[in-house]
Amino acid sequence: MLITDNGDRHELTSVMKYVASFQRVGAIYEETITLLKQFAHEGDWNVVKKRVFQENLLKKSSSAWIKDILGAVERRFFTNRRLLPSSRYISNFVSTNISKSSKIQALYQYVCNSDMMVDRLIGGLVGPPLSHYGISKLSKELYFEFFKEEAESHPELRLWAPSVYGKWQRSFFAFLRASSIMNKAPNFRIKKPVVRIEPFTFFVYGLLDTKSSGLEVVKSPLWTRYFMSEEDIEYALSSAQERGWLQYRRMGSIMELTPSYRSLEDWLNGALG
Repeated sequence: MLITDNGDRHELTSVMKYVASFQRVGAIYEETITLLKQFAHEGDWNVVKKRVFQENLLKKSSSAWIKDILGAVERRFFTNRRLLPSSRYISNFVSTNISKSSKIQALYQYVCNSDMMVDRLIGGLVGPPLSHYGISKLSKELYFEFFKEEAESHPELRLWAPSVYGKWQRSFFAFLRASSIMNKAPNFRIKKPVVRIEPFTFFVYGLLDTKSSGLEVVKSPLWTRYFMSEEDIEYALSSAQERGWLQYRRMGSIMELTPSYRSLEDWLNGALG
Protein backbone atom coordinates (compact mmCIF):
# COMPACT_ATOMS: atom_id res chain seq x y z
CA MET A 1 0.00 0.00 0.00
CA LEU A 2 1.44 3.35 -1.08
CA ILE A 3 0.46 6.24 1.18
CA THR A 4 0.75 9.73 -0.29
CA ASP A 5 1.14 12.95 1.66
CA ASN A 6 -2.62 13.58 1.76
CA GLY A 7 -3.32 10.12 3.15
CA ASP A 8 -4.69 8.61 -0.05
CA ARG A 9 -4.30 4.83 -0.16
CA HIS A 10 -3.22 2.88 -3.23
CA GLU A 11 -3.77 -0.84 -2.67
CA LEU A 12 -1.08 -3.44 -3.18
CA THR A 13 -1.81 -7.13 -2.89
CA SER A 14 -1.45 -8.20 0.75
CA VAL A 15 -3.43 -9.05 3.87
CA MET A 16 -3.68 -7.43 7.30
CA LYS A 17 -1.70 -4.36 6.33
CA TYR A 18 -1.42 -1.12 8.23
CA VAL A 19 -3.30 1.88 6.84
CA ALA A 20 -2.76 5.57 7.49
CA SER A 21 -6.34 6.79 7.82
CA PHE A 22 -6.10 7.41 11.58
CA GLN A 23 -3.77 10.37 11.12
CA ARG A 24 -6.53 12.18 9.20
CA VAL A 25 -8.98 12.27 12.13
CA GLY A 26 -7.38 11.13 15.39
CA ALA A 27 -9.52 10.50 18.46
CA ILE A 28 -12.45 12.86 17.61
CA TYR A 29 -14.09 12.04 20.96
CA GLU A 30 -16.25 15.17 21.10
CA GLU A 31 -17.59 14.65 17.59
CA THR A 32 -18.16 10.95 18.26
CA ILE A 33 -20.24 11.65 21.37
CA THR A 34 -22.35 14.14 19.40
CA LEU A 35 -22.95 11.65 16.58
CA LEU A 36 -23.68 8.67 18.83
CA LYS A 37 -26.13 10.69 20.93
CA GLN A 38 -27.90 11.64 17.72
CA PHE A 39 -27.93 7.99 16.66
CA ALA A 40 -29.44 7.00 20.02
CA HIS A 41 -32.21 9.51 19.33
CA GLU A 42 -32.79 8.67 15.65
CA GLY A 43 -32.03 4.95 15.61
CA ASP A 44 -30.89 5.20 11.99
CA TRP A 45 -27.30 5.98 11.03
CA ASN A 46 -28.24 7.09 7.51
CA VAL A 47 -30.65 9.65 8.95
CA VAL A 48 -27.89 10.93 11.25
CA LYS A 49 -25.51 11.36 8.32
CA LYS A 50 -28.08 13.37 6.39
CA ARG A 51 -28.79 15.63 9.36
CA VAL A 52 -25.07 16.21 9.88
CA PHE A 53 -24.90 17.92 6.49
CA GLN A 54 -28.35 19.50 6.49
CA GLU A 55 -28.06 21.03 9.97
CA ASN A 56 -24.26 21.10 10.40
CA LEU A 57 -24.55 19.15 13.65
CA LEU A 58 -20.76 18.99 13.97
CA LYS A 59 -20.34 22.73 13.39
CA LYS A 60 -17.57 22.21 10.83
CA SER A 61 -16.91 24.39 7.80
CA SER A 62 -15.25 21.72 5.64
CA SER A 63 -17.41 19.04 4.02
CA ALA A 64 -14.28 16.92 3.43
CA TRP A 65 -13.47 17.01 7.15
CA ILE A 66 -17.07 16.05 7.98
CA LYS A 67 -16.85 13.08 5.59
CA ASP A 68 -13.61 11.94 7.25
CA ILE A 69 -15.25 12.10 10.69
CA LEU A 70 -18.33 10.21 9.53
CA GLY A 71 -16.15 7.58 7.87
CA ALA A 72 -14.11 7.08 11.03
CA VAL A 73 -17.18 6.79 13.27
CA GLU A 74 -18.74 4.32 10.85
CA ARG A 75 -15.61 2.14 10.90
CA ARG A 76 -15.33 2.27 14.66
CA PHE A 77 -18.94 1.64 15.66
CA PHE A 78 -20.87 0.22 12.72
CA THR A 79 -18.53 -2.42 11.28
CA ASN A 80 -16.31 -5.11 12.83
CA ARG A 81 -16.48 -4.69 16.61
CA ARG A 82 -15.29 -8.17 17.67
CA LEU A 83 -15.66 -8.26 21.49
CA LEU A 84 -17.32 -4.85 21.78
CA PRO A 85 -21.03 -4.06 22.32
CA SER A 86 -23.04 -2.89 19.32
CA SER A 87 -23.51 0.70 18.18
CA ARG A 88 -26.94 0.75 19.84
CA TYR A 89 -25.48 0.01 23.26
CA ILE A 90 -22.48 2.34 23.09
CA SER A 91 -24.71 5.16 21.80
CA ASN A 92 -27.06 4.62 24.75
CA PHE A 93 -24.07 4.54 27.10
CA VAL A 94 -22.70 7.92 25.97
CA SER A 95 -26.22 9.37 26.20
CA THR A 96 -26.46 8.69 29.94
CA ASN A 97 -25.72 11.20 32.67
CA ILE A 98 -22.20 10.04 33.49
CA SER A 99 -18.91 11.92 33.30
CA LYS A 100 -17.36 12.68 29.94
CA SER A 101 -14.16 10.92 31.03
CA SER A 102 -16.16 7.71 31.55
CA LYS A 103 -17.63 8.01 28.08
CA ILE A 104 -14.20 8.61 26.56
CA GLN A 105 -12.77 5.54 28.28
CA ALA A 106 -15.41 3.42 26.60
CA LEU A 107 -14.92 5.04 23.18
CA TYR A 108 -11.17 4.46 23.49
CA GLN A 109 -11.73 0.70 23.15
CA TYR A 110 -13.53 1.19 19.83
CA VAL A 111 -10.73 3.36 18.45
CA CYS A 112 -8.15 0.69 19.32
CA ASN A 113 -10.35 -2.07 17.95
CA SER A 114 -10.89 -0.33 14.60
CA ASP A 115 -7.27 0.46 13.74
CA MET A 116 -4.62 -2.26 13.74
CA MET A 117 -1.73 0.20 14.06
CA VAL A 118 -3.28 2.04 17.01
CA ASP A 119 -3.89 -1.28 18.75
CA ARG A 120 -0.33 -2.43 18.01
CA LEU A 121 1.16 0.78 19.38
CA ILE A 122 -0.95 0.54 22.53
CA GLY A 123 -0.04 -3.11 23.08
CA GLY A 124 3.56 -3.06 21.91
CA LEU A 125 4.90 0.42 22.66
CA VAL A 126 2.77 1.98 25.40
CA GLY A 127 1.63 -1.12 27.26
CA PRO A 128 4.87 -2.81 28.41
CA PRO A 129 6.30 0.06 30.49
CA LEU A 130 2.89 0.95 31.95
CA SER A 131 2.11 -2.65 32.85
CA HIS A 132 5.44 -2.94 34.68
CA TYR A 133 5.92 0.52 36.18
CA GLY A 134 2.58 2.35 35.87
CA ILE A 135 4.36 5.44 34.59
CA SER A 136 7.00 6.11 31.95
CA LYS A 137 8.08 8.53 29.25
CA LEU A 138 7.35 8.10 25.56
CA SER A 139 9.68 10.06 23.29
CA LYS A 140 9.40 10.63 19.56
CA GLU A 141 12.62 8.65 19.17
CA LEU A 142 11.11 5.58 20.85
CA TYR A 143 8.00 5.94 18.70
CA PHE A 144 9.92 6.07 15.41
CA GLU A 145 12.21 3.24 16.49
CA PHE A 146 9.13 1.11 17.12
CA PHE A 147 7.83 1.99 13.65
CA LYS A 148 11.19 1.03 12.15
CA GLU A 149 11.12 -2.38 13.84
CA GLU A 150 7.49 -2.92 12.82
CA ALA A 151 8.38 -2.19 9.19
CA GLU A 152 10.55 -5.32 9.15
CA SER A 153 7.40 -7.47 9.16
CA HIS A 154 5.14 -4.89 7.48
CA PRO A 155 6.95 -3.61 4.38
CA GLU A 156 4.00 -1.33 3.51
CA LEU A 157 5.23 0.99 6.26
CA ARG A 158 8.41 1.63 4.28
CA LEU A 159 6.22 3.05 1.50
CA TRP A 160 4.64 5.72 3.68
CA ALA A 161 5.72 9.26 2.85
CA PRO A 162 7.84 10.96 5.58
CA SER A 163 5.07 13.49 6.17
CA VAL A 164 2.64 10.66 6.93
CA TYR A 165 5.01 9.34 9.62
CA GLY A 166 5.05 12.78 11.22
CA LYS A 167 1.28 13.20 11.05
CA TRP A 168 0.77 9.74 12.51
CA GLN A 169 3.06 10.47 15.44
CA ARG A 170 1.29 13.76 16.23
CA SER A 171 -2.15 12.19 15.89
CA PHE A 172 -1.22 9.21 18.07
CA PHE A 173 0.26 11.37 20.84
CA ALA A 174 -2.84 13.60 20.70
CA PHE A 175 -4.96 10.44 21.00
CA LEU A 176 -3.01 9.38 24.10
CA ARG A 177 -3.52 12.80 25.65
CA ALA A 178 -7.25 12.84 24.83
CA SER A 179 -7.46 9.37 26.42
CA SER A 180 -5.73 10.58 29.65
CA ILE A 181 -2.74 8.30 29.05
CA MET A 182 -0.19 11.00 28.19
CA ASN A 183 0.30 14.30 30.00
CA LYS A 184 -0.48 17.57 28.28
CA ALA A 185 2.04 18.92 25.76
CA PRO A 186 4.94 19.49 25.82
CA ASN A 187 5.24 16.72 28.45
CA PHE A 188 5.64 13.16 27.09
CA ARG A 189 5.04 11.29 30.34
CA ILE A 190 2.58 8.39 30.06
CA LYS A 191 0.68 6.79 32.93
CA LYS A 192 -1.87 4.08 33.62
CA PRO A 193 -5.31 5.67 33.58
CA VAL A 194 -7.67 5.12 36.48
CA VAL A 195 -10.31 2.89 34.88
CA ARG A 196 -13.73 4.19 35.81
CA ILE A 197 -16.35 1.77 37.00
CA GLU A 198 -18.99 2.68 34.38
CA PRO A 199 -17.01 1.80 31.24
CA PHE A 200 -15.51 -1.24 32.97
CA THR A 201 -18.96 -2.60 33.86
CA PHE A 202 -20.25 -1.71 30.40
CA PHE A 203 -17.71 -4.09 28.85
CA VAL A 204 -18.21 -6.74 31.55
CA TYR A 205 -21.90 -6.92 30.67
CA GLY A 206 -21.06 -6.82 26.98
CA LEU A 207 -18.86 -9.88 27.44
CA LEU A 208 -21.49 -11.65 29.53
CA ASP A 209 -24.01 -11.03 26.77
CA THR A 210 -21.78 -13.10 24.46
CA LYS A 211 -22.07 -16.00 26.95
CA SER A 212 -18.51 -15.53 28.18
CA SER A 213 -17.82 -17.27 31.48
CA GLY A 214 -16.71 -15.34 34.54
CA LEU A 215 -13.14 -16.51 34.01
CA GLU A 216 -13.27 -15.46 30.34
CA VAL A 217 -14.46 -12.02 31.42
CA VAL A 218 -11.56 -11.64 33.85
CA LYS A 219 -9.07 -12.86 31.23
CA SER A 220 -10.49 -10.75 28.39
CA PRO A 221 -7.90 -8.99 26.18
CA LEU A 222 -9.98 -5.82 26.52
CA TRP A 223 -8.37 -5.11 29.88
CA THR A 224 -4.86 -5.10 28.43
CA ARG A 225 -5.80 -1.92 26.52
CA TYR A 226 -6.39 -0.33 29.92
CA PHE A 227 -3.04 -1.80 31.14
CA MET A 228 -4.89 -3.54 33.98
CA SER A 229 -3.26 -6.19 36.12
CA GLU A 230 -5.25 -9.08 37.57
CA GLU A 231 -5.38 -7.17 40.85
CA ASP A 232 -6.73 -4.10 39.03
CA ILE A 233 -9.47 -6.21 37.44
CA GLU A 234 -10.47 -7.76 40.76
CA TYR A 235 -10.56 -4.32 42.39
CA ALA A 236 -12.82 -3.03 39.58
CA LEU A 237 -15.12 -6.04 39.98
CA SER A 238 -15.29 -5.40 43.73
CA SER A 239 -16.15 -1.75 43.04
CA ALA A 240 -18.95 -2.83 40.69
CA GLN A 241 -20.19 -5.17 43.42
CA GLU A 242 -20.31 -2.26 45.87
CA ARG A 243 -22.63 -0.49 43.43
CA GLY A 244 -24.87 -3.55 43.40
CA TRP A 245 -24.20 -4.14 39.70
CA LEU A 246 -22.87 -7.69 40.07
CA GLN A 247 -21.68 -10.26 42.57
CA TYR A 248 -18.03 -11.31 42.52
CA ARG A 249 -16.31 -13.88 44.67
CA ARG A 250 -13.00 -15.67 44.36
CA MET A 251 -11.63 -18.42 46.56
CA GLY A 252 -8.32 -19.74 45.28
CA SER A 253 -8.85 -21.07 41.78
CA ILE A 254 -12.67 -20.89 42.10
CA MET A 255 -14.23 -17.69 40.77
CA GLU A 256 -17.89 -16.69 40.64
CA LEU A 257 -19.24 -13.73 38.67
CA THR A 258 -22.99 -13.23 38.83
CA PRO A 259 -24.63 -10.24 37.12
CA SER A 260 -27.35 -8.33 38.96
CA TYR A 261 -29.05 -7.48 35.66
CA ARG A 262 -30.18 -9.86 32.95
CA SER A 263 -28.28 -8.13 30.15
CA LEU A 264 -26.25 -5.11 29.13
CA GLU A 265 -29.45 -3.41 28.03
CA ASP A 266 -31.06 -3.99 31.43
CA TRP A 267 -27.96 -2.63 33.17
CA LEU A 268 -27.96 0.48 31.00
CA ASN A 269 -31.64 1.11 31.75
CA GLY A 270 -31.58 0.09 35.39
CA ALA A 271 -28.23 1.36 36.63
CA LEU A 272 -27.51 4.32 34.34
CA GLY A 273 -30.88 5.12 32.79
